[in-house]
Amino acid sequence: MDRNSTLNNIWRLSVKPLLPLLLLFLIPACAGHQANSSAAQEKWLALNREFIALHTKGSYDQALTTALQGVALAQEFMPRENADLATSLNNLGVTYAAMGRFEQARDPLERALAMREKVLGPNHLEVATTLSNLGELYVDMNLPSEAEDAFIRALEIREAELGSENADLAETLNNLGELYFRRGLLDQGDKLLRRALAIRENKLGPSHPQVARTLDNLAGIEQARKHFPQAQELLERSLSIKETALGPQHPWLTITLTSLAEVLMSQDKNADAEPLARRAINIGETAYGQENVRMALPLTTLGNLLRNQGQFDEAAELFTRALRLQEQALPADHLDIAISLGNLASVHYAQGRFVEARSFYERALAISEAGLGQNHGDVAQLQHNLGVVNRKLGNLDQAKAMFMQALATREALFGSSAPIVADTLEALALTLEDAGDAASAAAYLQRAKGIRGQTW
Repeated sequence: MDRNSTLNNIWRLSVKPLLPLLLLFLIPACAGHQANSSAAQEKWLALNREFIALHTKGSYDQALTTALQGVALAQEFMPRENADLATSLNNLGVTYAAMGRFEQARDPLERALAMREKVLGPNHLEVATTLSNLGELYVDMNLPSEAEDAFIRALEIREAELGSENADLAETLNNLGELYFRRGLLDQGDKLLRRALAIRENKLGPSHPQVARTLDNLAGIEQARKHFPQAQELLERSLSIKETALGPQHPWLTITLTSLAEVLMSQDKNADAEPLARRAINIGETAYGQENVRMALPLTTLGNLLRNQGQFDEAAELFTRALRLQEQALPADHLDIAISLGNLASVHYAQGRFVEARSFYERALAISEAGLGQNHGDVAQLQHNLGVVNRKLGNLDQAKAMFMQALATREALFGSSAPIVADTLEALALTLEDAGDAASAAAYLQRAKGIRGQTW
């Protein structure tokens, strides 16, 4: 056993979406079409068609200009609250969201929802569309309860109106499955995502970009289960679909490239991962600009790779840049900020800066406990890491407390015989030995040996 007890299972960026790209339903014209001048109406319809084309190919700056023009024009229609204005507000909201401007996205989407409910009725399919878009936004804003409510309501409307095998229903199944995955509910997420995949492959064809999106999410679940070859296969299929359907520079490729790079790194294939991570950054900077929060994901992936290669200063620079973008755009308690804090802590630890590492880990733990609860694997990982750092600093009581918390959570989540439980048992044994409690240390070490199936 390594008596230095280096960080086991170093805090890594969890694949998925951490800022997922929205693949949204945009409609060419809205039900409840308003009786206004034919010239104004034709201009609005032309703007809406132009918006759809621009948004679909990822030209978000131009799409934003067109969406704002559509809102301005529809505001002149009568009555003042009309279905066309609701559509234009929906378009504006999804564009702000695609650009990572989440706070600006919320108001137009919530206005669109209220207007559609009033004009079209609470169970109209276009209400479900805006609910789905709002749910995606709430996920990005770290509002899981609000997101779940929106997705479930959209699911109920679509299933009632469209039946159980419709492509629009599959979008909601995908969104809800992704949300459950992000909350650590892997089995529930997997079930919904596989249902969404079957519908999409049947209704849209196996090479549709929406099929690729569900493949991305299923790959995230396989990665969380540490089934890396299966995750790689899903992501390679997704990447092929997106490149063929959307082109090699489309921004929707960014999340697939970063996820695939992470999966390859998990299999010690750093040489294969690096060009993918750098390509994701190049695509993202072209699509969003260097200062957009959506750049945090590919920057973090490349930072992970450089950290694995021992290039700690370069990794720290990328992690710091990602954290700055997130702190500028996201709420202070957003889980993505916790991930960046954990990544920075790991670099400081690797460079022997234990006081700085402890500070970053403590901040990350506070955010993660608030957002995920005490009984989550990511929280246990942070507790374990804090235990390691406190032991390095000689704070043995604090180290023991952190290891005990991590141990209880890991045993509850993964079972008492999981290798990750042995990691914490070994670290706890070293801490107790340092504290002079040789008997307790020996007992915990014996448990770890039993799990490892080794004699030392």
